[in-house]
Amino acid sequence: MSKTKNKCGSSQIKVKKVLLKGPMFTSSGYGVHSRQVFTALSQRNDIDLFLQPTDWGNTSWILNQEFNNGIIKKMLDYARKNFANIDFDVSYQVLLPNEWTNIASKNVGVTAGFEADIVKESWIEACNLMDIIITPSDFTRMSFVKTSNNSKTKLKRKIKVINEWYYNEFDHIKEDSSYFDFLQYDKNILIMGQITASHPDADRKNIIKTIKCAVKFCKNKDIGVILKVNAGKNTQQLKNVVVDSIQKNIDQEDLSKITFLFGNFSIQEIKNLYMSNKITCMLTGTRAEGWGLPLVEAASCGLPIIATNYSAYKEFLQEDFLKINFDLIEFKNDINFVDLDKSPKWAEFDKNDMLNKLKIFFENIKFYKDIAASRQKIIKQNFNMSKILNNYNKFFKSNF
Repeated sequence: MSKTKNKCGSSQIKVKKVLLKGPMFTSSGYGVHSRQVFTALSQRNDIDLFLQPTDWGNTSWILNQEFNNGIIKKMLDYARKNFANIDFDVSYQVLLPNEWTNIASKNVGVTAGFEADIVKESWIEACNLMDIIITPSDFTRMSFVKTSNNSKTKLKRKIKVINEWYYNEFDHIKEDSSYFDFLQYDKNILIMGQITASHPDADRKNIIKTIKCAVKFCKNKDIGVILKVNAGKNTQQLKNVVVDSIQKNIDQEDLSKITFLFGNFSIQEIKNLYMSNKITCMLTGTRAEGWGLPLVEAASCGLPIIATNYSAYKEFLQEDFLKINFDLIEFKNDINFVDLDKSPKWAEFDKNDMLNKLKIFFENIKFYKDIAASRQKIIKQNFNMSKILNNYNKFFKSNF
């Protein structure tokens, strides 16, 4: 923080003009990340903060001003400030690297990258336009480092890892474990996420294949499958797209095992879901995650997790989840995020091993619930809002 002298010669603190740009009002992972960066910046008394909201794909905007302890209402006050003709000292841009621009004297790029082991080479050039980069995981950081090492374009900027926190309300609101008692089965497998592509082989979350394995395992068992999935916006049209896509890929006789949960849940409802008497575990066959917000949320509630043994969530789950074997395979889509001629890879889970891990889990539920309870304590200690905000404050002091 720089100081200037007034006419009397005494020192005055120069308040920096700071711009936060990102999809902060959207119901998306980058939306959550933007709101967390906003929370960190808004607690500073040495800056004048301005907001530039953006869209994020086809995801909905959050209209409830009281959501997440009133953060939407608070952000609206900042977003209404006119920043025309302002020369910003620092910008924080929570966007994909190809969207970063040199809009301030110092620029911070914040990104979760992409689900592959490498990123687009032009993204390294974008990184070099920034002064420093923030990623939520070492997995994401290493995808940029690997790209730089294998290309002519070398990374010239430091990448700092600052994790994301689970909803801080989870520590203060009391759950209602009977909230979802209307579910048909007493034991259920929870699958969450956004279907990111119309063809299952291109879906980064690999949801259709995961559902097919789950319903196959549940056949002839008193176990159900709960789907909290979407295709972007929570509109009736996109709800129909999701249902149609799943119905086309799942045998008719297996659909009776599936319960769909649609719409924007409150944070109270999200916690009730994770801690429901009838939700036994969370299952994901994701091809990779830059962080994995639903997983850290579920883990903070003590829900056992079965997941592909790959990518960022291993950094907070460590050994305390059932690991599904996978092959690291090349893929030929998402040209906007990777250079296909550079052989990008992501994880393809072994469906037989997923079935086996589900079998092992349901034969030893108490054992894995105890493991999840132990991991819950670690998550709540290391990935709470206060802890991560402290990491941001250290970053601010060391950099801007």
